[in-house]
Amino acid sequence: MTQSENNLPSTGKMIRRSLMRQCPRCANRSAWFTSWFKQGERCIGCGIKRTRDTDGHELGSMTVASVLNIVLIMAAIGIAIALTAPDVPVLTLYIVLASAALVFPVLTWPVTHTLWMAIDLVARPMGVEEIAEAQAWLTNQS
Repeated sequence: MTQSENNLPSTGKMIRRSLMRQCPRCANRSAWFTSWFKQGERCIGCGIKRTRDTDGHELGSMTVASVLNIVLIMAAIGIAIALTAPDVPVLTLYIVLASAALVFPVLTWPVTHTLWMAIDLVARPMGVEEIAEAQAWLTNQS
């Protein structure tokens, strides 16, 4: 089943939605988040399961978070060194970057989950059973 047969938006649209912390499938602003750190089991807009019944699904979002945060820290290091060379304030740089290493994951946490869902939907489009289950869940919520 292809993305279009599956009623999934284009890959680019799903990635853009996920970067805005929206459900990549239906663009619901809450997706499966009930607060910044708390998640429900299903998207309240389309009914897709947060883990899609896959063991270890959270490892994907953790990997996305690790890569994203390492890239952000490395970019910050490069910019800081470029702006302060040749007299790089090493202690200040350590303190600022250590603080950033603590703050970046908190700020990017929900986005990494929605981004992973978009990647997962592209790699493993929803099957007929999963779509029917999501629709049934939505019907029961009404």
